[in-house]
Amino acid sequence: MRNVRLRRLKSDYEAVRRLVRLHPRIDIEGVSGNPPDRYIFALHVKSLRERGDLVVTQREHRLEVKLPLGYPRDAPLCRMLTPVFHPNIAPHAVCIGDHWSASEALDLLIQRVGEMLAYQSYNVKSPLNGRAAQWVDEHPEQVPTDRREFFVDLATAPPIEPDTEHKCANCGATEVALVSCEHGHELCQDCRLHCPACGRILCLACGAPACPEHGMPAA
Repeated sequence: MRNVRLRRLKSDYEAVRRLVRLHPRIDIEGVSGNPPDRYIFALHVKSLRERGDLVVTQREHRLEVKLPLGYPRDAPLCRMLTPVFHPNIAPHAVCIGDHWSASEALDLLIQRVGEMLAYQSYNVKSPLNGRAAQWVDEHPEQVPTDRREFFVDLATAPPIEPDTEHKCANCGATEVALVSCEHGHELCQDCRLHCPACGRILCLACGAPACPEHGMPAA
């Protein structure tokens, strides 16, 4: 089972790299593990959130995906790191279980969450957020919130060069998973830290000791 998991993690990582290269509305903000088994994605899609008693538009979202030890037999664990108002999304989880199977690649799952955020996909019959389900029933003319197609054809993506062609901008390590910070530095797992509040990469090559948004030291 361990070998199956490792092969799948490597395959998913390559598929996610192709997805981010091709998809204009998905970015990777952080990864953990080698091969990665935890990701933080930025999804740029028009969705909703609550602000007091109001339901307002939200266009930037952060999604955490953890791949458990039983993966791919066990489903990925998904949760939003930013507030979302959706029938099938709660603060602790994104409901993917009804449609997920072990054969679904991670890149497809991420795009499916994007469709959920756009209200192109939802289920009001067994909601995680009853108030959001009621809102959909009362405002059918306002969904989907984003009508743009979210799925892209990865078959058109150019091949990705292996990571052995690159090295960590801070320590020079090769043959490891690399992720770019917001300034373009490619970093290995040991040289990228994260804000505990929002998951933002705090790059050692940039010399960022704390999150500029939250002022919190790296964790």
